[in-house]
Amino acid sequence: MSVLKNIMTKFLLILMFILASSCSGLMAAEDGYKIGFVNTSRVLKEAPQARKVEERLKAEFEPREAQLKSKRQEVLKIEEQLKSTEVQIAINTRRKLEREIRLKVSQLKFLEQEFREDQNLRRNEEIHDLQQVIANVLLKLGDSERFDLILTEGVSYVSNQIDITVQVIDMLKKQSELTEGTQ
Repeated sequence: MSVLKNIMTKFLLILMFILASSCSGLMAAEDGYKIGFVNTSRVLKEAPQARKVEERLKAEFEPREAQLKSKRQEVLKIEEQLKSTEVQIAINTRRKLEREIRLKVSQLKFLEQEFREDQNLRRNEEIHDLQQVIANVLLKLGDSERFDLILTEGVSYVSNQIDITVQVIDMLKKQSELTEGTQ
């Protein structure tokens, strides 16, 4: 519901902008509006900051992922022991192994869910920070290039004439190089 409301709000803002620009045709004819569009999904894929976010998240969660893999292997090992038909085991031993498997599977599911939640939370935090960096770049670009409007999402068609995605990615690359140079 909120996504639909968000889209409708953006649509209304664009519609109001178009109406306002057509009503003030004399001013628009003299000055013209400068509009830009940024493909944020492309920016999030190509910006060096985005790659650094992925690398940080991978490094942060790799040890836990290895631990989960090890626990999965433990469960598989016990299951193989249980399935072994060559070695006849006592009923009590069989039940003990079955209980151990159930316990380990339950623990593993809990750990995997906790891992996914932690990973998603951290990813969202990092993406939020990256969006702030992108927003700052858009503000700088808007001011320096004197844009009247920069759109980012919810657009059905964009001509190459107003697509400034490459400029934004280039600015992010330069910003990344500067921050690497100071470290």
